[in-house]
Amino acid sequence: MKIIALLLALTLSAFSADLSLTLQSRSPSGRITLVKEQWLPSRTAIIVCDMWDLHHCKNAVTREGEMAPRFNEVLEKARKDGVLIIHAPSSCMKPYEGTPAREHAKSAPAAARLPDKIGEWCKQIPAEEMAVYPIDQTDGGEDDDPAEHAAWAKELEAKGLNPRAPWTKQIDTLRIDQDKDAISDNGVEIWNLLESKNIDNVILMGVHLNMCVSGRPFGLRQMAKNGKHVVLMRDMTDTMYNPARWPFVSHVRGTELFIQHVEKRICPTITSDQLIGGQPFAFSNATAGKKRLQIILLGDSTTEASIPKKLAPDEPQIEDTLRIKLAEQTDLPPCDVYNEGVSGEYIRRLLDTRYDKAVKTKPQADYIFIRYGLNDQARVKDFKTAFPRDFHELLERLRKDHPKAMLIPMTAIPYALDNLHEDINALIKQIAAEEKLTLFDIAPRYLAELKKNPDGLNYRRFALSKIPENLRAFATPYIQPGADPQVVVLDNRLDGIFGHLPGWAGDRHPNLAGYNVIADETAKWLGPVIRSDLRKAR
Repeated sequence: MKIIALLLALTLSAFSADLSLTLQSRSPSGRITLVKEQWLPSRTAIIVCDMWDLHHCKNAVTREGEMAPRFNEVLEKARKDGVLIIHAPSSCMKPYEGTPAREHAKSAPAAARLPDKIGEWCKQIPAEEMAVYPIDQTDGGEDDDPAEHAAWAKELEAKGLNPRAPWTKQIDTLRIDQDKDAISDNGVEIWNLLESKNIDNVILMGVHLNMCVSGRPFGLRQMAKNGKHVVLMRDMTDTMYNPARWPFVSHVRGTELFIQHVEKRICPTITSDQLIGGQPFAFSNATAGKKRLQIILLGDSTTEASIPKKLAPDEPQIEDTLRIKLAEQTDLPPCDVYNEGVSGEYIRRLLDTRYDKAVKTKPQADYIFIRYGLNDQARVKDFKTAFPRDFHELLERLRKDHPKAMLIPMTAIPYALDNLHEDINALIKQIAAEEKLTLFDIAPRYLAELKKNPDGLNYRRFALSKIPENLRAFATPYIQPGADPQVVVLDNRLDGIFGHLPGWAGDRHPNLAGYNVIADETAKWLGPVIRSDLRKAR
């Protein structure tokens, strides 16, 4: 009897071991925060959202099939640990009627607190109201090749299924334990079940994140707004997103953008390895879609755009605008753009500190834009000798690590109408000629735009200490803290109050308008180059 009691105690101890989770969330600007938590399995549930047997999008079926085996591993481990598994294949309750798991959900006593509209879809919560929705899903998000999609629809019809809604049950890869699990697609039933078991913690897994996982009556938004401690398992989900729609990123990147939206506006996320070990799940190249051109931007603060990213994080940045402008040229292949600019950087610092991590490890590039010189001139001794030497070394390393890439030296942007950087640009032009590279001269277009509005392309960054005391109240909403607090705005909204102060518009770094000029001109220049390369490759 003592042995049996000991074994029982050990079993219960293992069964009730806390779940050790690291929750990831983001600030509106995208800064990641990690929080470690311990969850009681007995007060935790996993909701499996719409992991159907079939879908009207063939690519969605393929991706779900890749994900399902690891998905099931998570469920098996969580179930063993004592977590309640709720299978929620919407509109597919008929095959499960009368089963123990279905009755488990239906028989839950009515909750003392039933949130308003818990049985309805939730398309937005207050935290999302002012945010830019990260992807365009107005076409339904299907990313199938049109011919393949038509063939898939005929295949579904031949099976007697509705090609627009062919699902009939949950995918068989996911095991349902009829003794321990529950099955429901009803928001009220699921809420009653959670409340009856004193479950505070909810993990959402399944598809599709930008639709069902977030919006269903049992989805992320309803759980979050009604007080459950809900998280998304971000590597066990997918989106309905078509890369041919805004913001014209790959399907994988579209999913990443929506995950970031969730982390900023709805709830934190976790990954499957926190429950079962190994590495987080990633879809294979087989689901990646059309081959995309890879573009890398290298440069200093005039490339990085740190202030616009901080003050307007939801708006398209230079890399986004370039990608979107290229997508407007509909005869071009889709493109990915990686912005590897860093404020204060010069070529020698790039080579000595972060080149291997930031550049060497990037996907094999097709085009690399290189825009340095401003900080090199300010920080490098013997600039006229050292800058060309460092530039040549950078080009040599790029040729080795990205052998198929077209390397494109760019001129520095003129900060003002006097174009004080002509000496830098003369050296860049000389280097391009020596290396037999095609130069992209951005300076003339930027200078032409400055002539239209000399202060229209730069943000205002001004020391608070230089603002008269009687005017500082106007600066309060725009102060960026630090040892020397700065007043920072992206446009001219404060020019009427502070424009008379000497140097008010003296910081010449581009604002969003300035970066849009650079991106627009880059797309105009690069489009014909890509077309020429495609013709040569045929």
